[in-house]
Amino acid sequence: MIFKINQKKFISLNTKPYIIAEACINHEGNIKIAKKMVDEAAKAKVSAVKFQFHVLEDEMLKKTPKSNNFKESLYDTLKRTNLNTKEHIYLKKYCEKKRVDYLCTPFSFKSADILERDVKLKIFKVGSGELTNIPLQIHIAKKKFPTIISTGMSTMKEVKKTIEIVKKFNRNIAITQCTSSYPCSPKISDIGVIPEYIKRFKIICGLSDHTNSIYTSIGSIALGARIIEKHFTLNKRAIGPDHASSIEPNELKSLVEGCNAVFDARNKYKKIHKEEKEIINWARESVVSKKDINIGEKLDKKNITVKRPSANKYEIPASKYFFVLNKKVKRNIKKNMKIKWNQIK
Repeated sequence: MIFKINQKKFISLNTKPYIIAEACINHEGNIKIAKKMVDEAAKAKVSAVKFQFHVLEDEMLKKTPKSNNFKESLYDTLKRTNLNTKEHIYLKKYCEKKRVDYLCTPFSFKSADILERDVKLKIFKVGSGELTNIPLQIHIAKKKFPTIISTGMSTMKEVKKTIEIVKKFNRNIAITQCTSSYPCSPKISDIGVIPEYIKRFKIICGLSDHTNSIYTSIGSIALGARIIEKHFTLNKRAIGPDHASSIEPNELKSLVEGCNAVFDARNKYKKIHKEEKEIINWARESVVSKKDINIGEKLDKKNITVKRPSANKYEIPASKYFFVLNKKVKRNIKKNMKIKWNQIK
């Protein structure tokens, strides 16, 4: 299972998490804020910063229903906050300067084409709302760029259908578990779906996380997630539909550190590490005499016990306590002494 970002970079189950700071529309259409967001994301050592690009007349009707996170119509919100093509070109170059990948989500045929032709986008991210937009999924898949597909607001059957169709045109895809609620309660994040995705679809999976904390993202790494997309803002208290489900720069830094820490801890083979060997010397126990023991006496529960520190090469470890019971002593043993193998027969 490999998701290729470019000729030199790829994501697998054995690579560190690919963490995407989702700028969404939290820049409020202000290029200076967008640039500042790239700066802060780069400081946090994310893998990529993701933006959105809307060609509204190709994407939606003016009259659309509102959800609780919107104070104005979706059309008006996106019109006010949309960055133009030149601004996206600038942000892509700025991301490259800051050594983070530039990602962007198109929401229509025209926006996808502009991102490819003018912005020179190299990685597509398709939002959850477009999971069942099969015409657009095919249109993007035919471009054969690395594509991450979110799966919010969907059933397993719908996810399966989209993956099967997209793979006919582009096999270099990854998917992210998502619950499209803003903000999303951890109780409905469903990160347990991630190992099921991996098992069923044999592709790299991740989490597009809309909770207002970093816990579910970090936890998902232990379940096999290798892509984390997290909404990001400079100020959670700012006015706008996505700020409440976003994290701030200090949290973004902790997210990166936490995800990498859990990834580093993923080893599933039980062994004694070299760092533990020094601790064994004092943490384990040896078989010890409880009182003076004379030649010819048998070892029993009255005259031996187990105490720290650990047994040396010729001494009897606590794990052999029951084995040495009823063994005879070949020489006198003082009280509170670690018993050696050559002292018994």
